[in-house]
Amino acid sequence: MKNPQDGSLKPKNNFWVKVIAVIIVIAVVGAVIAIELPHLLPKKVSEQTLQTYPGPSGPVNSDHLLGGCVIAEANTTGLTTSDVQAMDQFVQYMLSPHVEFAGESATGFIPISSSNTSESITHFYTGSTQVDITYFTSVSPSDFSAYYKGVVSAFNAKYTNIKVTAVDETATSIVSDIESDVASGHVGPVVTSIDNLDVGILAYGSYNGHSYLLNINNTVSGGVKTLMPNNVIPSIVNLTNYEGKIFAGSIPFITEIINTPLVWIDQTALKAAGINQEPQNYTALLNDAKILDKKYGRGMINFQGHGGASTATELYQFFVQFGGNPVTFNSTNDVSAMYYIYNLSKYFSPEYKTSYWATYKGLAANKYTMMDYQWPGSVDTSTVGMNTTDLSGNNSVLNVSLKAISEGVFIRDPVPWIGEWQTLMDSAWTTLITSGHSQNYTTIASALATANSSMYSYLLSNYNYTVAQEYEQGMYKPIIV
Repeated sequence: MKNPQDGSLKPKNNFWVKVIAVIIVIAVVGAVIAIELPHLLPKKVSEQTLQTYPGPSGPVNSDHLLGGCVIAEANTTGLTTSDVQAMDQFVQYMLSPHVEFAGESATGFIPISSSNTSESITHFYTGSTQVDITYFTSVSPSDFSAYYKGVVSAFNAKYTNIKVTAVDETATSIVSDIESDVASGHVGPVVTSIDNLDVGILAYGSYNGHSYLLNINNTVSGGVKTLMPNNVIPSIVNLTNYEGKIFAGSIPFITEIINTPLVWIDQTALKAAGINQEPQNYTALLNDAKILDKKYGRGMINFQGHGGASTATELYQFFVQFGGNPVTFNSTNDVSAMYYIYNLSKYFSPEYKTSYWATYKGLAANKYTMMDYQWPGSVDTSTVGMNTTDLSGNNSVLNVSLKAISEGVFIRDPVPWIGEWQTLMDSAWTTLITSGHSQNYTTIASALATANSSMYSYLLSNYNYTVAQEYEQGMYKPIIV
């Protein structure tokens, strides 16, 4: 029962007084918002300039993460000499400059050659009997339809004694298919283009002592160089040679297409805040983040921090540039890198918790002024509605990517347990960053040490003592060339 002294027994005219008061308050607040909001966010301008550059250097190096796909041949049982020769023919074709540079125009992936020169093709297979090859790719469905299907058709038309059937699948499905193909006995020749990280399960793995991938260095006279074009980017040559050290003399895959993440900037909004040069190091980035926050009243640095592979990849690059080994989580330099990210995160755009590789359009919408690392193949600048240029007036994303590669590159060691590493890195990230800064500096080293311990326990349980000890000793680390 209501108290007789309360609401329902009060005179009705008080009700209308309150309604009028609320309307006045709403009107005043609305007016204040209408006046102040334009000052809180970057103003819309008739023309914005989207700049891309390699990104800032860390305190130790400026090496850039190398992504993209590699090409490999499955070590299925019962392969004939003709089978291997036909696979080599197809691999050489896919690596040829005219194919790769056409692919760059269609997909944004960078060729492994520094120039698009015509080259003589070696005829590895000249037999009259048709060899059937299954070709797995893990590219996006749009890239597969727009480019790869046509490339395979062109190869089949040119080499009528070889028929390649292309199948586009997820990388995990490709791994499962090749594992089952090798385990099932004779199936025939299989070639795959697969993400350079997912290939680790196949490159490190075997079935009853039978490797999942062929040692491409042994399939042709003259070794792997015979399959690769001239003018290969030096970093890629060094990377290919370094494989021999990792896999005991074997070269199970060749880098086929390159992707390296770049930093994207709304140059117009940056200049409006008084910043006339893109930050060249992480000290400058933090200073600029503070300036932008003060200018626009919110964090304007976007970071792919929603969890999953994107966040772990972002952190990997930071840790390497700080001189750490992100695989082990807790070296002194790893902790220093996380200290820095902790400080930078105070100036993250609110969108960082939902951003992923294809997220960049907030630049044009004034939601942030810097997209911290984005794969060029994911950015369709025509959909952003912005001009693209760098400070020198060069609007070629390809040239900016090549500049980044020339500054130094590294890849993540494609260990088969990289998925578990990503899960643990995400857990540390959630604890330290997305928790709303409820943590402090004293917990950063502890959280990373916990991740290291969890990774060690996982390897001990799912692999063996030797692998766990090798991990703890830092034998698994970024491959810097």
